[in-house]
Amino acid sequence: MQHEQLQSMSLPELAERLEDLDHRRTPVGWTPEDAAIRASIERTIVEMVSEKGAGPSIPCDYDIRLRSKETQIEATVREIRPGGLVIKADGKWIAGTHVEMQIRQDASDEHGLRARGIVSSTDKNLVIVGVAEQPSEAHERRLHRFLLELVRHRIHN
Repeated sequence: MQHEQLQSMSLPELAERLEDLDHRRTPVGWTPEDAAIRASIERTIVEMVSEKGAGPSIPCDYDIRLRSKETQIEATVREIRPGGLVIKADGKWIAGTHVEMQIRQDASDEHGLRARGIVSSTDKNLVIVGVAEQPSEAHERRLHRFLLELVRHRIHN
């Protein structure tokens, strides 16, 4: 599947394709073709969420920890969409604030998956976090793993 074809798919369609590939995984992994397609789909999802854009979002219900310099709270990712993440978070959040998002996969997972973002806007108790500005390759890899974990836990309609 060519990258151009993937670019024309919506986030929900890409998530479905990724899930289909996960079901085709064998005990030793994916076929080389499936592995290549999977990597392209993952890269396209990360690009779409990182860049401002329009299109269908992926509903999600995933508890995270949201932290800025001033505060740290439990929050919930509600949507993965082109341009960022929609997070239900109490308190006052100001556009332009740098935040860190953390997923702890279980109680023994001390550090969990972390990604950074910037609050792009707020609406009542919803915070929209853009993830475009990743200053290093390490940050980008963490963002990649973070976003794919969210996609795996999306709400199926």
